[in-house]
Amino acid sequence: MKKRASFMMIISICCSILAGGCGKKMTTEDAPVYIQAVLDSRYRSDYNAYMEYRKCTEEEAAQLHEHGLNSVLSLIKIADTSVSSELKDQYRELFEGLHNICKYTVGAAEEDGDGFTVDVTVQPFSMFDGIDQSLIDVLHTEDAMEMTTDEQLYQLIYEEMYNLISPRLSVPEYGSPETVILHIQPDENKVQTVSDEDLNALDAMIYASLL
Repeated sequence: MKKRASFMMIISICCSILAGGCGKKMTTEDAPVYIQAVLDSRYRSDYNAYMEYRKCTEEEAAQLHEHGLNSVLSLIKIADTSVSSELKDQYRELFEGLHNICKYTVGAAEEDGDGFTVDVTVQPFSMFDGIDQSLIDVLHTEDAMEMTTDEQLYQLIYEEMYNLISPRLSVPEYGSPETVILHIQPDENKVQTVSDEDLNALDAMIYASLL
């Protein structure tokens, strides 16, 4: 058992080295390249740059995209409801489309202790204005008043929100540019990594008019 544990520890160390880009130390020139690769994976399903930078597989890179989708679905709180699995799948596809048309620009990096900060400028979606009032109006309809369970109400509200959002993908509108600072710091394996909190904050800014 001890030999097995030692072997697994060696494998873990090797994987950490590979994930860090074969041991290459990140520089202020590398940091924006890394952030661009992360965002393209998260929003565009474009994994090539991330795979090259991290020396990882497409399956590993795809986890960034899946994690990003899960994060946004958590923001709109559909993941924790009892709506139908079909509707949840529709929302997943919906946000795949929204991710593909979101706008972001990666700026320069600055050193920050053991890591870096990188400015990312986004243009938040603005075509969701008015959806909240439309959903409030739905709650006052006769159909909503006759519902007796939370499950029925959640299904109604999320179906209506889906119907309101979907047509707007073909005519996206954007607000004024805003800047988020992303932080890159060594993780527990000493691999320079952008924080999930920062990426979630970026999601929240992009979709602010929907939240």
